[in-house]
Parts: sequence; C-alpha cells; structure tokens
Amino acid sequence: MEIPLAKTTLADIVVLKHGPEPPNVEPRTSVCAWRGVHFVEENCFTLRFGKREWLLEKGYAFVSEPGRVHQYSHPRGLSPDVCLSIRFNAPLLECMRDELTEVQFEAGEPVLGRRNDLRFLRWRLNSVLHESNELAIDEWLVDLISATCLSRHATPRRDLCDGQLARYAPRIEAARQQLVHRFAEQHRLPVLAQAVGMSTFQFARLFRELVGSAPHQFLLRVRFEAALDMLLDGASVTDACFECGFSNLSLFSRQFKARFGESPSCFTPADLMKDRLTRRNSATWLRKSLDLTPSNEHSTRSV
Repeated sequence: MEIPLAKTTLADIVVLKHGPEPPNVEPRTSVCAWRGVHFVEENCFTLRFGKREWLLEKGYAFVSEPGRVHQYSHPRGLSPDVCLSIRFNAPLLECMRDELTEVQFEAGEPVLGRRNDLRFLRWRLNSVLHESNELAIDEWLVDLISATCLSRHATPRRDLCDGQLARYAPRIEAARQQLVHRFAEQHRLPVLAQAVGMSTFQFARLFRELVGSAPHQFLLRVRFEAALDMLLDGASVTDACFECGFSNLSLFSRQFKARFGESPSCFTPADLMKDRLTRRNSATWLRKSLDLTPSNEHSTRSV
C-alpha cells in the first residue's frame, strides 16, 4: 500500500506499508522499478542482493536501481516493516547522468546503513514536507543526493542513539537555518555553538556529522548559491560578491570559476534564456547545489 506524501518535478515521496496479508517469511524476489533512496521507518526486514544479506532495521537507508533484483523476507513473528520511499523522476535522473559521470550507480551496494547524516536528513524532511514548498523539497532532494551518491565511502562515524539525535538535531538545524538565512553576515564558530547551547568542539563535530560538511564549508556553499542567483537576476559581479558576504572581489572571482567552471561575468540572464534552462531543472543548478568542486577554499577564523 502506497501513501503519497509529496510530488515534485524531481521526485515522488511515498510511504510504503504492507497490506493485511501476513508478511512473507520466505525470501521473495523483487525487481526494482526506480532509482531512489528509501528509509526504514518501522520494524525490520532482510534484504538480499547477490551473495550478501542485511537485516535492515529502523533508521537504515538503502537505494534501488531500475532492473536490480533484490530478495526480501521478514523475521517470523514480527510486525511488517514501513518504509519511506523517495523515487527520482526523469528530470533529476537526466541531471544525475550528466553531472555525476564519475558515480557508478549500478555498481554500488544497495545498503547505505544507519548513518547519522542520513538520519538527520530524514529528520529535516518532516519540516520540509510541512512547508508544502516544492523548491524546499527539491533542495532537500539535492542534499540527499549529495549524501547518498557523493559520500558513500566516507569514514564511518559513531552511531547516535535516537535520544541523542532527537536532542541534537533541532539545535544543529537552528544553526544551519541561521547560516542559510543570514549568510551575508560574518559568523564565528564559538558564537554559533553558544547560540544552540553547545561547546565549540561538540558543535563543530556534530554539525559535520549531521549536515555532512563543516559549518564554514556549508556557509560558502550557501553564499555561492546566492551569488549565482543574483548574477542570473542581473546583478553585477561586485554586488553579488559583497552582498553575499565575500570581502575580496578577486578571490571571489577565482573561487567562483573554480566552483562553476566559468567566471562570474559569464553567468547572465541572457545566457540562461539562450540555453532555455530553468533554475530547477538545469545541470548548472544541480552542479551548484551538489558542490561538486573540491573544497579548496582557505579557512578563516570566522565561519
């Protein structure tokens, strides 16, 4: 049984529940129909792929690929599982194909595990769905792709228990929102940490674990996104630089070109209309949002 939660140009988000029949105890074969990411919301089940087998419990995430054959079964005597499914649609798949050429989707194993950054993304989704804002959902989807496709080989992190996640997630989200909405201001790590009731070290560690990047790297990403939007709206390079929180025009131009492959003067509304692309479905937007370029910006004492 499927319960639709949201639908955008890029993806469908649904809850998958079992019907009234008892869950299968013996392995059952299933051929995946979509590329997507899925979260186990309740209970557990066993997933088999090739010669490997995993017990997927609440909090685990896994991926599907079209045509991939899985086998699944349920422990005897337990209630059936409930999963949240994010299914990628054609416009997003096209951008992923064009922009993530180095990622071999078909070669990856299906199970992502019970990772803190993915659990934080799942926690954030509740607020995003409550807003009923398609742009917010699509931006969350880009964060999900970044975490699942570009961070598959990250160093394993310690697992936060549900109580710890519930305690820390709202604080980290408050700091993340402050960086998103006040990106042009100068931020310092101790001040951000104090504002959410954490020590500097604890805040820096948990922000990186849950968000997937350090606060300074996250702020740079937000600033460059805002600068690109301003340029596409017709702003000058100088205005885009200083109004988005950068203090050095030449450094901004060099880092902008390193990130997007073109100097900021090349991004104009006329260029965008010429390519007949919109912000939501353009490959440029996906590249920008995923932050595919190496993070070689110089660190400062301010965030």
